Amino acid sequence: MPVNEPTNKDVSKVIAWILSVGIHLGVGALAFLITWSVIAEDDEPPVVVTATWHEKQVEQRAKLPMALPPKTLPEIVLPEISTVAKPTPLKNDGFAVLHQVSTGGEVPEFAEREPETEVQFMGLDAEAAKNIVYVVDASGSMLLHLATVVEELERSLRTLHPKQSFGIIFFQQNDALVVPPAKRLVSANAQNVDSAMYWIRTSGKVIPAGGSNPINAMKLAIKLQPDVMYLLSENITGAGRYEIPSDELLTSIAAINPVDSRNGLRRVQINCIQYLSEDPMGTMRKIAEIHGGNDGYTFIPRGKVEN
Repeated sequence: MPVNEPTNKDVSKVIAWILSVGIHLGVGALAFLITWSVIAEDDEPPVVVTATWHEKQVEQRAKLPMALPPKTLPEIVLPEISTVAKPTPLKNDGFAVLHQVSTGGEVPEFAEREPETEVQFMGLDAEAAKNIVYVVDASGSMLLHLATVVEELERSLRTLHPKQSFGIIFFQQNDALVVPPAKRLVSANAQNVDSAMYWIRTSGKVIPAGGSNPINAMKLAIKLQPDVMYLLSENITGAGRYEIPSDELLTSIAAINPVDSRNGLRRVQINCIQYLSEDPMGTMRKIAEIHGGNDGYTFIPRGKVEN
């Protein structure tokens, strides 16, 4: 039986197979060489590395212009300042009170007043007084000093409350010079005070002259039904043809300001200011004791007025 000879087709398959195996062997050999070279390089001994550390430079923070205060401030202790207490003037020393207040001193407790019910004149104060009449000596002995009294009078009026009422009467010889309006008291508001002071300074009627007798002026004052009358005089009993004995004057005043039978008090409280000269008879002091109480009198000597 004849042997079959290989065909072209079979030969081609053998060649293709041989080429495929050769290619794979070549690629594998190449990969082996590459891997072996890399391993050979990694087998070199490692380089010795010495580690060093340095602080990284940091920008300096901006400085504040001043140190911040602590969260809790220290307690500040102020040094004690020693003060010298000013002596409190006596109640019957009117000019001393005025000087103390005008120079920035404290108002003495006895001189403090409640608005609407109190008044002060020449250092004498009156409580619960809504209606006030000032009766002022305008005799010749007051020639050089009446202007000062008028200034003090205005100061007293300016401290009154508008709910209070006032009247002003000057006396000389036997006459009573009533500051308008003549028959009634007026509210102590600024307009009425201005009008009263303008009349006193410009009418030409309040000019010190002659002697004095206060009875007519005091009668008119009491008819106005004040709570308080301020009586100021250098010589209340007068001199010469207008002189009146002390006892007679006291009797006359008691008649026009009698005791009220309902409460045993005088109708009007009379505060007396002995001005410039001491009264040897003590008449003003007696009037105050009878009609004004223990604190209803003060004496202002000539030296204090001239200083």
